[in-house]
Amino acid sequence: MMRLHSPLTQLRSLTLYLLVALLWGAGACKTAKTHYREGLERASKNDYTGAVREYDAAIAKRPNDGTLYRLRGVAKYEMDDFDGAFTDFTQAIGLDSSDAESYKFRGDIKQNRQQYQASIADYNQAIRFQPSYAKAFNNRGLNKMRLKDMKGAAQDFSQAIALQNDYALAYLNRANLRMRERQYRPAMEDYDKAISLDTTLAAAYYNRGVLFHNQKKRKSACADWQKALELGTAQANALIKRYCR
Repeated sequence: MMRLHSPLTQLRSLTLYLLVALLWGAGACKTAKTHYREGLERASKNDYTGAVREYDAAIAKRPNDGTLYRLRGVAKYEMDDFDGAFTDFTQAIGLDSSDAESYKFRGDIKQNRQQYQASIADYNQAIRFQPSYAKAFNNRGLNKMRLKDMKGAAQDFSQAIALQNDYALAYLNRANLRMRERQYRPAMEDYDKAISLDTTLAAAYYNRGVLFHNQKKRKSACADWQKALELGTAQANALIKRYCR
């Protein structure tokens, strides 16, 4: 026997169909802003693959938005996709020539490629457009140090600290520079400060241990090297075996 559907049943079926269609359409027609927000959310949870996917979708809808390229570049940078990140930062700068953060990250990639002069040029631009960018000053200082511009490096580290007085890495870098310049007392002060700000900074313990050793303070040196070893600095073990047993 043929089963007949009542008008009410047909109406319910049609309503359900329309509701499903509307929900599907809402998911399929996300705006660039929605993808942007979901990309930020995924990046905040360290889901960089998901973040890149969302930024891809946002860029497809808004291909001239430099911010989206920068954010995708940062996600790729965190994934160690440095070539992809470099391309995105360059695209972001092409769309917004005052994008300080893209200059800074591109400078970091050039630094990792040992292109020190080129990285300094990017940090210069980052600082030009954002004069309070402490990380750009710190990283520019590192590259100046590699190029033997010790005075310039010291100025950059000090400026980074002036802009952000709890910047442990800047204190560490200035301490390393001062120790190389045999400015032992201010170097020790900087190592102490770096460690007080970040008790997990293994390099600060390791290098302060070297400074203690140079000052004939064996017990303090060994304690610092032991701490550095505990924090994952394997080379500290050789110094412990040689000088502390």
